[in-house]
Amino acid sequence: MRTTNMRERITFVSYGRGMEQGVPVDNVKTEHMTMWAEVPKVPIREARSGLGVRTDSPTFIIRFLTEEEIQPTWRIVWHGSEYEITGLDPDYQRRDITTITGKKVSA
Repeated sequence: MRTTNMRERITFVSYGRGMEQGVPVDNVKTEHMTMWAEVPKVPIREARSGLGVRTDSPTFIIRFLTEEEIQPTWRIVWHGSEYEITGLDPDYQRRDITTITGKKVSA
């Protein structure tokens, strides 16, 4: 694993039920962990096919071992935008990286 390419800071968040001043409230934002990630460039063949802009559906590469196990229902905050997790691919053979694909959440 080349950690020198991990230059982007991402945060994993989830939304659930919580209490606010003794009253149950829905959609309470909980931050789980923040870590460094690599966001690789889109290959030229994908850019020419018109699949979209990299910031709309980026791929995040993070380290395999994390503080908490990443849940597919979590979201990723990157550069002030939220992305839902559409794919989660841990490398169980080498146990060094996890690849996460995301899609930008519309406002």
